[in-house]
Amino acid sequence: MKKNKENELKIRNMSRKLRNLFHVGLYLFPAIPILYWLFYNHLSPMMQAGGFECGAPASLAANSRLIAFAGGIPAIIVILFTLNSLKALFSFYEKGIYFQAENVKQFKVLGKLAVWGVLTDVVNETFLILAKTINNPPGEKILAIGIGSDHVKLMVVACIIMLISMVMDEGRKIKDENQLTV
Repeated sequence: MKKNKENELKIRNMSRKLRNLFHVGLYLFPAIPILYWLFYNHLSPMMQAGGFECGAPASLAANSRLIAFAGGIPAIIVILFTLNSLKALFSFYEKGIYFQAENVKQFKVLGKLAVWGVLTDVVNETFLILAKTINNPPGEKILAIGIGSDHVKLMVVACIIMLISMVMDEGRKIKDENQLTV
């Protein structure tokens, strides 16, 4: 019995820390892309390379940075919804709510957000390629849309998350039925 209380206390403490982390992330995360694209030309080449898959330009015109930022807005929105959903999920865990309808709902939302994350990443990468080449002379501008192995991996993870939510929902239904059985 003492072991169960220790585990529950550990779960609640870790859940509180994670909930707080996701809460702070909701406010800090939107500032990162804004600052990144605003000060892109002043960043080190290593930091610039983080925005592009290959061959980050040393500097970008304002219109290119605006296009790159605009392409990232859908991904930012998905990440904010994800952080909010994770915050809610860990809030339930912090309160000792583990296998209830609220948890199932958050897992379903997280699965859908993972799918949306794949789609927004494809959009973001397309806009980055466009931003990189928009100021090139005619005939040298590139618009490319692609799906990579990372996208496939995230889709598999999204499917797993959705399956977990279905299993949790079935477990919740069985638990509810057992509580009603005399």
